[in-house]
Formats: sequence, structure tokens, C-alpha cells
Amino acid sequence: MGMYTEILIKADIKIDIPTKVHEILTFLFTETDVDKPKDLPDHPFFKYDEWTLIGRCSSYYHIPTCLNFYEKEYLFSRSDLKNYGNEIDLFFDWIDPYICAYEGKCIGYSWYEESDEPTLIYKKKEIENPTTIDMFGIKFEM
Repeated sequence: MGMYTEILIKADIKIDIPTKVHEILTFLFTETDVDKPKDLPDHPFFKYDEWTLIGRCSSYYHIPTCLNFYEKEYLFSRSDLKNYGNEIDLFFDWIDPYICAYEGKCIGYSWYEESDEPTLIYKKKEIENPTTIDMFGIKFEM
């Protein structure tokens, strides 16, 4: 029996993301009946069939339901999955360039069910030419 890892994402999304990225985020993080995107990026995250479980899978080991909110500039999600292929780290690596945040800002966590505490996930790369800045919960467009 495999163990589950909870994943929580809380991030501002750049306003100028490619259509392909928006389609993937819509598929993963909205409750609309959206078909799985066919044109996937060339990134290791999409090499695993389980990439479709982030935002869409939950178990009774954590909270038995997913919680998602995605609008073009904001993403919040709580789900959990068996992280056999390191899909969670690969997901954060893929989405990192599309997150509007400074390097080092906490954008979520993963929490393995047998761990005493979560592992915080931080924005890796500094954004170039930010299009919005979030200060005290207020977004300013550049």
C-alpha cells in the first residue's frame, strides 16, 4: 500500500502566461468539464501519467476532498496523491516560471502522510520584468 502526500499551492500567476499553460491549469484546477490538453510541454512532469492527479485527487488519509480555485491570475489548490515519480517536485519545477513572485517566497507545501511536518516549497527563479506586484494583498500592474 502506497503512502499519500498532500500538496498545497497558493500562488499568483503571471498575467501573460501562454495559452497552453492556461489550458493545463484550467484542466487541473477547475471543476469545469475540460478535456485533457493534447499539446503538452516538453517537461519531465508530463512524462508521468499521474501528472493529471495534481489538483484532482484526494484520499481519506488527509482531507477526503480536493479544493481548487484558479482564475487567470491566482491559484489555490489542496489535493493529495501517491508521489511515486516525484510528480509534486516536477510540478513545481514546471509551474515556477509562470508564478509571479520574488525568489524565495513560499508558494505551497507538500506533506507526506508519515511526516511530522510539511516541506515548504519556495519560488526558485526570480521573475524577469514582472507584470504585477502583490503588496499587502493589493496587485499593482507594471
